[in-house]
Amino acid sequence: MTDTTTQNQAADGSESAKTSVITDLLGNLLDDAANIVEDPNRYSSLRGLPTGFRDLDLVTGGLTPGSLTVIASRPQVGRTTLLTDICRNTAIQNNIPTAVYSLEETGEFFLMRVLAAEARVARHHIICGTMTDEDWTRMARRVPDVSAAPLHVKTPGRLTMATLETEARELVEEHGLALLAVDGIQDIRPAKRSDLREREVGDVVRDLKTLARELNIPVVATSHLNRNPEQRYDRLPKLDDLRESGAITFAADTILLLHREDAYTLDTPRAGEADFYVAKHRQGPTAVITTAFQGHYGRFVDMQQT
Repeated sequence: MTDTTTQNQAADGSESAKTSVITDLLGNLLDDAANIVEDPNRYSSLRGLPTGFRDLDLVTGGLTPGSLTVIASRPQVGRTTLLTDICRNTAIQNNIPTAVYSLEETGEFFLMRVLAAEARVARHHIICGTMTDEDWTRMARRVPDVSAAPLHVKTPGRLTMATLETEARELVEEHGLALLAVDGIQDIRPAKRSDLREREVGDVVRDLKTLARELNIPVVATSHLNRNPEQRYDRLPKLDDLRESGAITFAADTILLLHREDAYTLDTPRAGEADFYVAKHRQGPTAVITTAFQGHYGRFVDMQQT
């Protein structure tokens, strides 16, 4: 009799605890929703970190803690450029601690991307040493802000998932890291090696999602697409084009597929325009966001800013 009573009390207590947790969660959710609706400047009151692209943020609500966002494209379309734009916006424009792991270029070239985009100086002027007086003036104006920004740039020759996890935790504890960006999912070595490349990439993606949830920060990473878009008449990318791993489609909360007509046809009437296909959005609708591509500066910007 005592055992049964104790079990019933324990069960009642457990149910009560569950109800309390659910009530708290619902209360927080409704409070957040009400605050956003009542805010006269609600378009800047995002649940997550701003990407720097107004229409994209209106669809996704920004980069929310615990989420994994994947940016994918064919080569020379702009996935690294978009990743850089997001990092510039969080770290330089909003003073939010950001870490970026660039696995496809050196630290000098990544910072060159940042400076060229921030100062609106053509990248080839910097590379070829043909900067004008106006270029130098623009650069000098932006260097102090870039230097003071909480942007941590890491460019290891190789990167394992274990190393990334350890360093990310240290950055959160020591610098209050709020955004982790990785340029090159396929370049990260998984915790366990496998004969199947698709399995390795799948393990990395799932570990990135787990890391985002454990640290409660958004993670943004880039991925390659296979050649399928180039075999279509319109060359538009699809989720099935994600290279080497269907696990990306399942693990990611948001997937952005990039497309630019002028990457294939120079005399297109849409030269200088780019489309961000929100091909997967776990918390909302899919959409197509049109932006301007300023290739000489190496950046995307909202159409309203052109």
